Order: sequence, then structure tokens, then C-alpha cells
Amino acid sequence: MKRLLPVLAVALLLGADKKDDAKKDLDKLQGEWTLVSGEREGQTIPEDIAKSLKRTVKGNKATVTRDGETLAQGTMTLDPAKKPKAIDIKLEGMDQLIHGIYELKDDTFKICYGMPGTERPKEFATTAGSGLTLGVWKKAKK
Repeated sequence: MKRLLPVLAVALLLGADKKDDAKKDLDKLQGEWTLVSGEREGQTIPEDIAKSLKRTVKGNKATVTRDGETLAQGTMTLDPAKKPKAIDIKLEGMDQLIHGIYELKDDTFKICYGMPGTERPKEFATTAGSGLTLGVWKKAKK
């Protein structure tokens, strides 16, 4: 048992680090974001539509709006220990999770995800028929 104690202590500390990293990333996501570019299944989202999309994050809840109208709302779970970093989104009114990957640098949040219930993307790219969406969001200036 004495030999197990150091191993358990390290495991507990590593678990705490993962939670701390997730909290740090979630803290960075707080506030309002504007879509600066995106694509769906290899097709670029037109700039005028992209700029009309906003993402607001409060706690672990995110809301995406277009011209003030709510398009989607849900809760996020982050796992920054995965490579690439993983994000799961539970949309309100849906049973299945959306699995995605994300990158967070300074005031830029990049996310790639598929349809609910599909596998997590492995890279930040979309192709025709992939069912994937890629978005690059910039933090709104205060």
C-alpha cells in the first residue's frame, strides 16, 4: 500500500491539473465573440453571414446568434489535455453530443465539429460530404 500512495498522489495531481487547464480555457472563452471566417463541408461561409454571427459564453453555456436571433444554445465541456484539444457540446433539446476540437490563442478561438453523434474531427479542416463545420472566432473588443 505504501508503494501505491505516491502513484495515487501523482494521479490525483494530474487530474487536478487537467481540471485547472479546462477552467483556464473556459475562463478565456467568457464574453462575446464574432465569427471572422468559417466553412461547412469545404464551402466557405460568406463574409456577410460570418460577420453577423455572434457567440456569447457565460460559464459553460454558449449561445450563437445571428442578427440578435438565437440559432443554438448549449453547454460545453473542454478537455485541453487531448491533442488536439477536445470540446463536447450538449445543445438544448438534443440528446446527442457534438464532438469537436478547439484551439484558443490570445483573442482567437478556432473550433471544428461535426453533426450530433458523429466522431470527433482529427484536424481543423472540412471537405465536401464530411459533415464538418470549421469556425474562427475573434473576441469582441470591450
